[in-house]
Amino acid sequence: MSSLSPTLYRFCREVLRGTWARLHPLRVEGLEHLPPAGPAVICPKHQRWEDIVVVGLALPPPLHYIAKAELFVTPGQRQFLRALGGVPVDRVNPRATLSSFRGLLPILQQQAYVVLFPEGTYVPGRVGPGKHRLIQMLLKLQERDGLGLLPFVPVGVRYHSRPRSGGFGVTVRVGPPLTAPAAGLARSSPGR
Repeated sequence: MSSLSPTLYRFCREVLRGTWARLHPLRVEGLEHLPPAGPAVICPKHQRWEDIVVVGLALPPPLHYIAKAELFVTPGQRQFLRALGGVPVDRVNPRATLSSFRGLLPILQQQAYVVLFPEGTYVPGRVGPGKHRLIQMLLKLQERDGLGLLPFVPVGVRYHSRPRSGGFGVTVRVGPPLTAPAAGLARSSPGR
């Protein structure tokens, strides 16, 4: 079950829009590709820690983020991250990872949008190797309890310098969703 707090999520998003986004202007392209209702898996390239903030500001619905379990060790931080949609995944222990992913089923059944960085960690300047086990587990989840084919939405994030301000701007591109049966290959889907 989701522990995301819509009120806290909206509050934090508005604070970031009034502070962070003013320093780092954000342009979003292809928002029409985002399925109008969940469930959906958002798959951005992960190159910097700011990707988390950028994706949360760029996409309108509240997002649940799959994140490394190490971030959820401290009780106060754990509660805060869960209230912002954090879903801990133990990347070291396969059994714990499977247990974490079982917790995703109720979230997806609630028509949620889940962010999965396919690389699992930052890979600056290039596309890193994907963590295919995570995607395979999500594909298996879609066969359960009538969930249906999950759209996987590719998201590109490009940072560009702003010499006058000394900061950077960001362009986010949302691509057409891809779907695949658990045993099949990904293909484009016209939307849902």
